Amino acid sequence: MFKRKVAIWNTDMLKYLSRVLFFVPIFLLFYGTNTYGLHAISLYENPFGYVLSEQWVQESPIQFFIGYPVNLIINNPTATHWIVVALGYLFLSVAIFLINKNFFNDIYIEKILYFTPFFLVIFTWMGKPDTYTVASLFLLVGMNNSFLICCLSIFILVFSHPQVALLYFLLIKYLNIFKLKITHTLIIVLSYITYYFYISKLEQFDSRFNIISNELERVLNTMFTNTIAGLVSLFMWLWVIIFLSGFIKDRKFVLSFFLIFFVSFFTLDHTRIFSLLSMPLIIYLSTKNNFVFLFKKIYDKKIMYLLGLFQIQKRGDGIIVDGRNLTDLNIFEKLVYEFMRIIQNFLT
Repeated sequence: MFKRKVAIWNTDMLKYLSRVLFFVPIFLLFYGTNTYGLHAISLYENPFGYVLSEQWVQESPIQFFIGYPVNLIINNPTATHWIVVALGYLFLSVAIFLINKNFFNDIYIEKILYFTPFFLVIFTWMGKPDTYTVASLFLLVGMNNSFLICCLSIFILVFSHPQVALLYFLLIKYLNIFKLKITHTLIIVLSYITYYFYISKLEQFDSRFNIISNELERVLNTMFTNTIAGLVSLFMWLWVIIFLSGFIKDRKFVLSFFLIFFVSFFTLDHTRIFSLLSMPLIIYLSTKNNFVFLFKKIYDKKIMYLLGLFQIQKRGDGIIVDGRNLTDLNIFEKLVYEFMRIIQNFLT
């Protein structure tokens, strides 16, 4: 029996690796790479140091704490940055495999994410701590019965993005994704105490809250420019399944959606933040039989994977972009128009 389980595990892992090796080059081709975070590479030498610009990166110090011992060995902050970025993608790949294996019965979460802006966000915002944020959530959900892994996941999650982490914990509880035990709560409290101890040791810096509060006019301009396209970009092609499966009327879905939307409203990276915050909601949907059934019926076909590559996101000042500016092509404009027409038909 044990050998059989090991054989099944190995087979599943090989299939998963083949999917990763096939799609990662495609994502890189369509969505590109970026150099976010290179301005703060001095923090790999001292995570408690100081940077002149975009100081809010210090609110998400997980990369710098991971990179610090790496840089001690190689003594090259630029190389350290790219090693930490690569480790983030590796961590995310492992976490996706484990949540598939231990939490879902009849669906692969990456297939559902494929039809949302998730991979567009993960690749076009390369250098951000997003891979560590989402991977920690997936690892926490997939391995929630392991005390040590829960400790590790929660600490990484809080130190990768404390604000997003707080929303994750609230949504895990509200959506009943898994039962949060007293031990989980204690780890969360301890993680935040440790995090704020770290913050107290920093020199004065501009936090995310300071940036947003000083740019409320730009925030409003972002929200009310290309508003419909921005709404479409939140779940992109997954909106079709959400409407057809009736979850647009599901109380937990609607309340969670508006909470996530409200928080992302006050950010300049509108689609990116919504995409990150919506991960517990997508996990919730992925456990529902009618949602999975319709998803498989409509999207789980090879030809549909071409459609999933076409994604858009709303960025600062309401700009609608994709990875390689494919939105400039007439065929892409037609696809977006047809999709918006379908959504409009459902609403009327």
